This record gives sequence, structure tokens and C-alpha cells, in this order.
Amino acid sequence: MRMRSSPIDVRPSRALLAAFVALTATLLVLGLSPHASAVLAPMSNFGATMTVDRPVAAPGETVSFTINASAIPDGTTSLTINDSVPSGLQVVSSAEPGMCSRTNTTWVCDPNGTGMIIVVLRAIVADDARGKDLLSRAYIEAKSRSERTESEEEGDHYTEDGGGGGESTSVTAEVVVHIIASDISIRLGASQSVATPGGSLNYRIEVLNEGAGPAVDARVVARLPPGVVSESVFPRPTTVVGDRVEWSVAEIPVGTQWYLFNASFRPDTVVRAILTSASVTFVDSNGDTPQLLEAGFNLPVATLPPAAPSSGPDSLEPLGTIAILLAVAGTGLALVQRFVLSPRPARLRIDQMFLLHRSGLVLKHFSVRGLVTRDPDIQGAMLTAVQSYLENAVDSSAGPLRQITFGGRDIIFANGANAILAAVVRKGDPGVFFARAPGFLSELENRGGKALANWDGVEERLTGVAGAFRTFTKGLIAHRGS
Repeated sequence: MRMRSSPIDVRPSRALLAAFVALTATLLVLGLSPHASAVLAPMSNFGATMTVDRPVAAPGETVSFTINASAIPDGTTSLTINDSVPSGLQVVSSAEPGMCSRTNTTWVCDPNGTGMIIVVLRAIVADDARGKDLLSRAYIEAKSRSERTESEEEGDHYTEDGGGGGESTSVTAEVVVHIIASDISIRLGASQSVATPGGSLNYRIEVLNEGAGPAVDARVVARLPPGVVSESVFPRPTTVVGDRVEWSVAEIPVGTQWYLFNASFRPDTVVRAILTSASVTFVDSNGDTPQLLEAGFNLPVATLPPAAPSSGPDSLEPLGTIAILLAVAGTGLALVQRFVLSPRPARLRIDQMFLLHRSGLVLKHFSVRGLVTRDPDIQGAMLTAVQSYLENAVDSSAGPLRQITFGGRDIIFANGANAILAAVVRKGDPGVFFARAPGFLSELENRGGKALANWDGVEERLTGVAGAFRTFTKGLIAHRGS
């Protein structure tokens, strides 16, 4: 009888053999490796971030940088954080956990199994950083140390990175701080020291940018008190609604900008003082946060009505003088011909003289002795604004404004490329002024050059102006006609 043998299942034996081979290989490897090293866990999640509390800052402000090292690998024995603080920031303090020690802007930490370490660095923005973008970057390194087994021989070292210190990995984090470029301030003033019911008021708003760059998307607003009504405004406003005068300004450049408005004061009730306010809103050219600045100006109100204007000797001829002239006229035609038909030009009497920069800033000012004058800076800005306003209001083909009459006085002008002469004349023939002023202004331009064209209000940057102005003014006053 033929026997059929059944196949033998050998799969368990093969599996056992494979396990035995793997175990043998492992033992051989361990036997050939006398050192065991503590290595870092996988680095795929290790990272760091850096944030700043003020993404847009101004010089003098304190900014705080927060560096967060997270998912620190197991086995990390040393974590180093090095912050490359940019020029323009002055470090003042820091905050870090007790496991970290700081030297300048470098921290060395012992994580001891901690998965996250946060440090904070505080710095002040320097003045010379205005208008710059400051990049702060941090380098973070996690590192392990080699460990030795019992069979390690003295003097033997093992390292995965070839440097004798175990494995290491590093990441970086950075953040940018935008430092604003402009440095805006606003002032509000008036030519009058007291508001008189029924009288006029002349206000000036001064917007000053002392920064390194412009402000943009600006609005300048004046708010008038009750009883004060705007009469004229320069430059032309965007809107005038009730007590609100507004200028929309695309850019506030470095330097000074003036906004002038004249108003009448006719209160309905008795008030002791009137408060006018001004504000400017803007966005810095290197920032994105709108800013608001405000200023106010309080004027006391006169308790008594203004006195009726008196007829001074310079405004009306005394009756006695008129009688004498009439008597002389009756004595003979020859005498009248001599003094009326062929008169000698009257000597020019000047109350005030202004040498103005084209921006409205006062370069030099003269006033006769004993004359009570108000702030020459405000008066100079007003004169410049009035001249520009009138020139823009009439046909430009008429040429620059030369003379206007106001309050019984003549105000005469002479224009140069970068400077203006304005004189307040009590009486006399202004012909000598118009004859001599162009030469004086031309000499000033030749002497000042670019310094005059780009003048920023610092008198020391213009040499010889004071002496030249003094000589010119004395010559006008001493001239007796011909």
C-alpha cells in the first residue's frame, strides 16, 4: 500500500530563525560598541518665535522683544539664545527663567527636561533710529552632551557632531520694528492779547515737523469759540462748516507749515474769555497708526468797549495847520507852485521793517523806538500769508503784490527768490524802498546761496544777514528824498 506523506509546516521554524539572527546581530553590534551616547530626540518640532509689543515705535519709547523656544528636544542639556540687537536700540533690561543666565544679549539655559523657554529683552529706541526699520534676529541652539558607559576607557570621547559635545540643532527667529520718521508738534497763537467785542482776531496754527521724514494723510482742524466767525483763511481750507475750519493735507514735510485765519468777534452774551482749539491728525510715513495732537489758546475778553479811534497828528492834519495852509494859499500862486506843483518828496517814515524767508519765518525785524509791537514772528507770517493770498486772489498777470493800505498805514513789499522785504510805512514816498530793495535782496541771495534757500530757522546758519539788514534799514530811514 502506497503511503502519501503530508507536507511539514516549517513557518514557525523560519520565524524563530529570523528572530535569532536579529538578536545575534544586535548582540554583536552592542559587543563591538563599547560606548553608548545620549542623543537628541527627533528635531522636527523644535522651533522658536520672536514677537515685539510695539511693531511701530518712536525714539525714546521702550520696546519689548519676546523670544519663545518651544518643543525643546528630550536630552537637551544646553540651550543657547543669542539676540543680535540692531543698532538704534539700547538694551535696558531682560526677564528670563532661573535656569538661564544672561551675558549681554546671550542666554545660556539648562532645560533639564523643560519643553519651552521664554526670555524677554527690553530696549529703548535711540534718536538716530528715526525713520528706520530695525531687524532683530535671534539664534537658538539646542545641544546634548555625550555620556559614557561603564566600559568607556578614560580619554575616549564619542560625538555625533564631530566637535566633542554631542548632537546639536539650531533655529532662528526675527521681527522688524518700524521707527516713525516724523516728529510732529502743533501750536496755536493769535496776534491779539485781548479779544475786543466787535473787533478782529488773527490766529495762526503752526505745525512743526522736526523729524527725518514726512507725515502723510493729515488733517488740520481749527475750532472757533462762540461769537467768533471766520472771515478769511489761508491757505484755502478744504471745508468751513460752522465753527470748524479744516485743511486736508496730503503730506507734512520736514519743517514748519502755517495755517492762518482771520475772524470777527461779536459775542451774543458777555463772556470773560474765549478758547480756540486746533488739532492735527496724521499717519507717519514709516508707520500705520494714526496720531492726534491738540493745542488750545485762551484769550481774555476786554471788559470795556474799545475806545473810539483818536485822530493822531500822523493821521489827520491839525486844524491850525490847515488854517495856515489856507492862509499861505491866499498870499500868492508862486508859493503854492513851489510847494504843491513841484514838491520835494516827503521823507519815508517806517514804523516796522520785516526781512522774511519765503516760508514766512522772520529773518530780521526792525521797529522804531517806543513803538509797541506784537510778536514779530506772528506778524511776519501774517504778512507773508496776506501777500500770497492777495496774489492768488487776483489776476496773476498783475505781478507780485507791492503795496496795500491797512489801518492808516501802507504796507509795501519787495520780493526776492527766497526772501521778502515788507515795510509798514507811516508816511512818505516809498519810491526809495522800491528802488533799493531789489539790490539788497539780490545781494542777500548771492551771499546766502543754498543756506538761504534751505533755511530752517537757525539764525547762525546765515552769516552777515544782520549787518546787511541793519545797513539797509538805516539808509532808508536817513534818506530825505530828492
